[in-house]
Amino acid sequence: MPGPGRWRAERDDIALRFRPLTERDLADAPGWLGEIDLRADRWRDESTRSVVAQGEDGAILAAGIVWTSHAHDDRYWADVVVDPARRRARIGTAMFRHLSGLRARDLPFMTRGYVDDPRLAFAFALGARTIQVVPPARIELVRRTALRPLPGIAPGTEVPMSAIEDANASFYQWIHASWSPVSPEFVAAVNAGLKDDLDLASTAVAVDGQGRPRAVALVYGDTDPPVVCAETVRPDEPDGERLVEGCLRAALDALAERGLAEVEFDGHVTDPHLLPNWAKLAPSGRWFLLVEVPPAR
Repeated sequence: MPGPGRWRAERDDIALRFRPLTERDLADAPGWLGEIDLRADRWRDESTRSVVAQGEDGAILAAGIVWTSHAHDDRYWADVVVDPARRRARIGTAMFRHLSGLRARDLPFMTRGYVDDPRLAFAFALGARTIQVVPPARIELVRRTALRPLPGIAPGTEVPMSAIEDANASFYQWIHASWSPVSPEFVAAVNAGLKDDLDLASTAVAVDGQGRPRAVALVYGDTDPPVVCAETVRPDEPDGERLVEGCLRAALDALAERGLAEVEFDGHVTDPHLLPNWAKLAPSGRWFLLVEVPPAR
């Protein structure tokens, strides 16, 4: 029988040795390791692990990584990559089995990808189930006229940053509550760097009579194209769909006035006030899934 840290693949009689991934591995990595984001083992704490699998000749045949999010503590994120020349030999399955044994807590795994991504096919082969769906995300700004303007929408530059941060944390918490509850420290995580990332001139906020945000369309200008996240601050906001519509129209108008042609939306099919407005804009692109994967036992 294979000893500790070893596993014998069921095909091709491949004997694997697992060891922690090091900074040296990253510096000398073959190109295919760059297909996933990797860091040295325990880069943060015991919940952030990364390993490599070596063949009998010492060559790296696979790498895997697991980590927990600062914003959520209900699942481990996981990713696995195998040398393209050695795929379909159950090396990835062996790596996943090894990663399952490295978990500091008995939590399931989570991963994500486009519906035609081999990563998802691998996850479903391991028994994954879908926990969230993201619609096609690319929006042409010429379609923004499908949304109606709404009086009283303020640009982000006219709203205190503390109020925008509070709104961001509030809607982040409730849109995730039913499928990926937030961690106790989530506020600091979701607001970290927010001021630097947001395009405040294009961000749009629906405020009440006291100037408190009721809905937002946050425009992240640190990507190309910009990314838009939108929802109401509270889940039970009256006229929430209309408020989000007005925020989106104002944000997209501001971006179009600067000569931009398209944006991407970031959200989920369960976001009740965003999704109807998203659909009106005839988005293009691929469907995206978030899935939960049971650990190997």
